[in-house]
Amino acid sequence: MVVNKKILASAAVLVMTTTVISAQSGGIFAISQSVIASGGGQQTTSGVFSLDSTTAQSLAGENSTGGIFAVRGGFWLPAVAPTAARVSVGGRVRTAQGNGIRNVIVTLTDSSGIIRTAQTGTFGYFKFDSVTVGGVYLIGVSAKRYVFDSSTQIRTVQEEIGDLEFIAADL
Repeated sequence: MVVNKKILASAAVLVMTTTVISAQSGGIFAISQSVIASGGGQQTTSGVFSLDSTTAQSLAGENSTGGIFAVRGGFWLPAVAPTAARVSVGGRVRTAQGNGIRNVIVTLTDSSGIIRTAQTGTFGYFKFDSVTVGGVYLIGVSAKRYVFDSSTQIRTVQEEIGDLEFIAADL
């Protein structure tokens, strides 16, 4: 019985060793993207593998070969480039007493100088759709019959804004 256990244990060790060795030997593989950040100017050599690396990948786009192994350095672009999120920016134009002011022209100017306009509705509300997140915007109001103590606001848009408020001065 003891002999059978030893044979069984030896067979198990042999199977596991063979599995580990076969899993690590031979075969074709490809690394499609990788980051090697060694700190620059270092060389790593092991058997038939040799890797020279530098900070900022000075060999970007060139092939490095030696023995049976080749490394192509460079930068990878994502398959799908992310786009900037877009949100709505809006609010209300009103009198000091709280009544909405209609037909006020509201402008939204981005950092490139592109101006978008909107007009307030019956209750003084306005809204700009598809405003790019992360941008800095100048929002201003103008009305024929009203004056505003603060007719412009500067906002960095990080998320949807629905509570901008412009209040007309009492005359």
